[in-house]
Amino acid sequence: MCVFVFTLVFTDMHSQLLNAEWGQTYSGFSYTNSQGGSLSNLQPSNATYINANYHFQLPSDKANVIVGLSLNNYGALGSDALLDNYFEWNVSYLGLKVGLKYYFARAREFQFFIRPTVSVEYLLRGTQTLNNQVFNLSGEDEFDNFIAVPRLGLGVQYPISNKAALYVSYAYGTSFSLVDASPEDNEKLNINMHNIGVGVIIQLPGCNCAFKNY
Repeated sequence: MCVFVFTLVFTDMHSQLLNAEWGQTYSGFSYTNSQGGSLSNLQPSNATYINANYHFQLPSDKANVIVGLSLNNYGALGSDALLDNYFEWNVSYLGLKVGLKYYFARAREFQFFIRPTVSVEYLLRGTQTLNNQVFNLSGEDEFDNFIAVPRLGLGVQYPISNKAALYVSYAYGTSFSLVDASPEDNEKLNINMHNIGVGVIIQLPGCNCAFKNY
């Protein structure tokens, strides 16, 4: 699969675009302990994300291969009424992303696209707050390893010139660990996220494409 993706990337190097995107992430944690129990009262929280991507346009002009970097912030919060505890998690991950952007419909100057991606992400920093105590999550097995995050996104794009366009997008994803850091205790942690953002995409020099060509 990786060989196929990178083959597509290098088939049309002259048609390149660059985009930057930023927005809000609404995320929640799904945690199961070694006995199979879960924290049912966890609530989602919101944070920010930002990413930058290269687009390599395929010959059909309807699809782009995407390669980029992302900075994602996730979190969750909850409480335990029985023990009178309050807890909160805040984590930041750096990600390397590959994917595909496909334009499937057009209405006047608006273009609608679907965007499946997969990112490999690593913990930059993270904290857990338990009542008034703050703990560093670096080195904790459930967080301090690589995670993979497949996402499926939808968006609409509007040209502002022949060389630039604005867009809004929504994506849903869920993480899974690439390394079972603690196989002996069977603990599992997944992060579920909704991304809502805005972005700008521009042509790079030498790109044989135009956003307003009709």
